[in-house]
Amino acid sequence: MADKLDMDQLRKKEFAKRTRWLVLAESLVILGLLIWVSIEYENNVFLQSWVNANVGPIGFLLNGTLAGLYAGTLLGYMMAKYFGKRTEEEKILESLKKKSMK
Repeated sequence: MADKLDMDQLRKKEFAKRTRWLVLAESLVILGLLIWVSIEYENNVFLQSWVNANVGPIGFLLNGTLAGLYAGTLLGYMMAKYFGKRTEEEKILESLKKKSMK
């Protein structure tokens, strides 16, 4: 029974790991598409006029602002996750060192 439980936990962890990688890849694709749309908006006068006529004041987000905001948010999240893991690992190592010195 314990072996089956361990295998189920392992499968769940692996599934979560794959899902995280998939979300990261999907986010990078979205960032690439935002950059592409921003470059197209800057170089295409017809797209600019269409956006001004149909979207209105939200069109300023297409000049690179939205891509920058998304990239900053993505980078901030990834850094927070990375530094959070590092500090958690350091805490574990520190507690193990304290236990071994006693």
